Amino acid sequence: MKSIEKSYKKTLEEINELRKTINDALDQLEKNTKKELDTLLETTRKSIQTDIENCTESIKNITCVKEDWLKIKEKNESPNFIKYRKCLVHSIKVEAVLQEITTQNEMKLIFKPDTAIQQNLSTLSGLGQIFSSEKQIQPAQKTTQNLVTRQNKPEASSKSDPDNQTTSRLKKNISIQDPSSLRKNQPGNRTSDLTMPGQVYNLVSSSSHQLVQGHQPGAVNRSDQIIKVKSRKKYSVKIKGDTITCSISGFCETASGELLSADWNNKKVKLMDQTYKVLAHCDLPWRPWSMCSIDSSLVAVTLENKEVHFIRVTNGQLVKDRILKLQHACWGIAHQHGNLYITDGSAALYIYTVDGRLVREMYEDTSDNWPGNNYS
Repeated sequence: MKSIEKSYKKTLEEINELRKTINDALDQLEKNTKKELDTLLETTRKSIQTDIENCTESIKNITCVKEDWLKIKEKNESPNFIKYRKCLVHSIKVEAVLQEITTQNEMKLIFKPDTAIQQNLSTLSGLGQIFSSEKQIQPAQKTTQNLVTRQNKPEASSKSDPDNQTTSRLKKNISIQDPSSLRKNQPGNRTSDLTMPGQVYNLVSSSSHQLVQGHQPGAVNRSDQIIKVKSRKKYSVKIKGDTITCSISGFCETASGELLSADWNNKKVKLMDQTYKVLAHCDLPWRPWSMCSIDSSLVAVTLENKEVHFIRVTNGQLVKDRILKLQHACWGIAHQHGNLYITDGSAALYIYTVDGRLVREMYEDTSDNWPGNNYS
């Protein structure tokens, strides 16, 4: 409990620190915008003040020339002509200044917000994601054996059948957790059901006690269950810009009902309605292998260049969210309990948190059989 409270306080501090960083960044953006506004206002004021000074100076000059002209009492044409020329020059200047002022339109200051900020914020569901993890002090097998020993120890001298049955059930449940048994029960393409109660590795707590308690006899899906196709119909998802025939390598539905497909040949993710009409698309830098739904509007797509692209459905459009770069190839992908299960197309299944932290390599198939593409 102490470790939980300690990690809670630390996480809370990290959230507050991130919020402070965001606030500081927004404050700086606000200062820059207001500074730009003040600069524009000051420039406009200086321009208007300059026009006023020019008008005042021109009026003053032409008034002085007029007064000097009226003071001339001589009938000599030469001085009168000189004054007339000065009046004419100043009047032309005044007219030019007035003409420039009158031709200027009424000026207003208008603020146009940067829509990218609001759009990016609308695609976020929070400041980040919260995950829980447990550091495993002892190997799972050893812990499991200790659990069986503890269950048997109180009745060590007893030979009653109920105790033996309890031990048998424990051993049976524990054997299900062995990764090798997962491989034996999943031949061929190895499309195992990672959501099976009692068989999935709990990433929050991998103690054998939780594994045993999580197993419910009769609740495990049958591996030989027959899936029947009720109907079949072809739909065209080709859009303008597709250069070659579409090849659907991945398909998923978000929690809110949007349908998305990954087009391998044309390097696109396409958004469709319930009638499979393409509403929008998103171009990808590489060909997509597979995809899965993360939340109500977010999907993850594996690419052949060792990247996982997160794409969000926002207002009927596909918006690129972020990119997760891996050190290994990524083929199949599935999401369960806040974790990503990614296959590398050759021998291993990796478990990552949604934010990109490697949890562990779940198991490695050392056989020579070609491994499956997807885990769902």
